[in-house]
Amino acid sequence: MFRATEKDVPAEHAGAGVPLHLAVLSHMLLIPWAGVLIALLLVSAALTVASPYFLSTENIFGTVAVYFSWICIAGFGEAIVMIGGGLDLAVGSTMGLSGMICCLVLSAGISLWLAILAGLAAGLAIGLVNAVAITRIRLNPFIATLGSLSIVRGLTYGIVQGAAITPPDDAAGRIFSWLGNGTLGPVPIPVMIMLAIGLALLVVMNQTRFGRHIYAVGGNEAAALLLGLNVNRIKLAMYLLSGVLSALGGVLLAAKAGTALPDAATGYELEVIAAVIIGGTSLYGGRGTIPGVLIGAALLGVINNGIVLLGLAGYWQQLITGLVIAAAATLDVARQRLEAWRRA
Repeated sequence: MFRATEKDVPAEHAGAGVPLHLAVLSHMLLIPWAGVLIALLLVSAALTVASPYFLSTENIFGTVAVYFSWICIAGFGEAIVMIGGGLDLAVGSTMGLSGMICCLVLSAGISLWLAILAGLAAGLAIGLVNAVAITRIRLNPFIATLGSLSIVRGLTYGIVQGAAITPPDDAAGRIFSWLGNGTLGPVPIPVMIMLAIGLALLVVMNQTRFGRHIYAVGGNEAAALLLGLNVNRIKLAMYLLSGVLSALGGVLLAAKAGTALPDAATGYELEVIAAVIIGGTSLYGGRGTIPGVLIGAALLGVINNGIVLLGLAGYWQQLITGLVIAAAATLDVARQRLEAWRRA
């Protein structure tokens, strides 16, 4: 049997005779998105064999990537909140309200950019309310954002009395539709927006003091306070970002659909949180990556697309998504135990 050398094994366990496959597994577990990337490649390979349509440009870019783009954009904000030790259950409702407000403003004959800003402002306001409830009233993030989920969804229905809002067929309306359905080359506009935001946040989270502070608050809030960090201000920024990014995802969703429905993005909070968890963001805070969110959202998108291509019933999507979430949460616990073992 091959054995790991001292070079392959953590220093504190050098010479402990750890099998090579366990050493490799430990390194993979400590890279949160490594296993998810392997799963994505395996699922994609299986679907390529099962359906010749899967790898077509139209399917990969026009269906799969567009579908998970707004999930991923909202997921970026959710990941920042979860890395900071919080939770935002209102992302789906925020997407629905923001898309609705954007279409309402467009229908009133106001310019496209003001309409988009109005939609983003709605997300900003929801993030602000969540942050105040958590940092000032001291509500648990789960309770605060669960309440927001219901309130915002009810507000969305109430504003339009359950009706759908379709943007006018004028220049602004056509540009709005292009944001959701247009392409530059083979790449859809929502996908390009997603990648641009992901790249910017990758720099913010890894190269700026603000990003390091978020990891510090999520890793140990008490220690962050002792270090003099303004924890409440950091949490405020986290929830504001989550609200704005969820709003942007909702605006792009409405642009793609060509209309805003009061029930748009219902249940998307589960898909967004699933993408974040699957991508390796820790349930305990202090750990997570922007590339992980992208890979997690892509895996969900590929699985959902595969279910459609294989002609399976829709309920299999919920079953498989639940199993993937459970597996990702189990891996998170395994990572925690592995780190404890390495420190022992």
